[in-house]
Amino acid sequence: MPSDKVSTSALAKLGEIPVQQLFSVLKDYTWIRKTDDGWALTAKGEFEGGSYVNSKRYGRYIVWPTSLLDHPLFQAIDSNKLLSAAALGRAEGFSGREINRMLVEIAWLKPSSRGWELTAQGVKEGGQVFESQQSSLSYVLWPEDIRHRPGFKDIVAACRGDEIEVGGLFANSGNELLSIDGKACKNRAHWSLAQWLYLAGIRYAIYRPLPVGECLISDFYLPDSGVYIEYWDAEDHSDAISARMRRAELCKKLGFSVLDVHPEDIANLDDYLNRHLQNLGVDFF
Repeated sequence: MPSDKVSTSALAKLGEIPVQQLFSVLKDYTWIRKTDDGWALTAKGEFEGGSYVNSKRYGRYIVWPTSLLDHPLFQAIDSNKLLSAAALGRAEGFSGREINRMLVEIAWLKPSSRGWELTAQGVKEGGQVFESQQSSLSYVLWPEDIRHRPGFKDIVAACRGDEIEVGGLFANSGNELLSIDGKACKNRAHWSLAQWLYLAGIRYAIYRPLPVGECLISDFYLPDSGVYIEYWDAEDHSDAISARMRRAELCKKLGFSVLDVHPEDIANLDDYLNRHLQNLGVDFF
């Protein structure tokens, strides 16, 4: 391959453009066209410097001169750059999964068997649907300025636990530590767990007694899967630890699963819960 030519994906990376947005723009401007085998150059694409490379590993694919990054078309893309949920998450301190769940909460996005779909409001906010070439599942890219729009700012602030102005979309009342769905939580870790469970679409109960004669109150219970979640607070006293161990003993006898969460897990709660709840057979999106 000529040293000044790179693949479409590499060109997108050099220009800091979402790869699917670049493929979509090149298609819209008739530089490339979709075929059963992938993408093919048009006469216009060849005129702009596109050519083919044959690889034993990847087969035939299109390459472009890197000088195209100075082309007016790329300047136009740069001024209308779209961001993925993962990119938004990096900017806000969340995972792409968490960002998508937040967008579901404010009714801009909805999950489907084919991936992610826009709602009517999501269309108004400028979201655009693309299809992954690897999985054939759909996903959504968003305008860069979405981060500064009220609905998005409010849900991100609520999920981060920022102080929200009185009257904001998810403002807490008084000094109560309320999750988005209005559950009063004893501490910040319980609040984080409640937020995650609600946004992941998991039905849960908080501070629910175990179905036994003893008065034993669980931290969280997931009724659809029979899973209890216990948070081991570093500041728990001996009586609280004894009660938690007693609950674990009874859950084992009753055939319930127990997922323990520790303070060090809270910083990576999304990865931790995604991995462990999947292993326990809990359904969520």
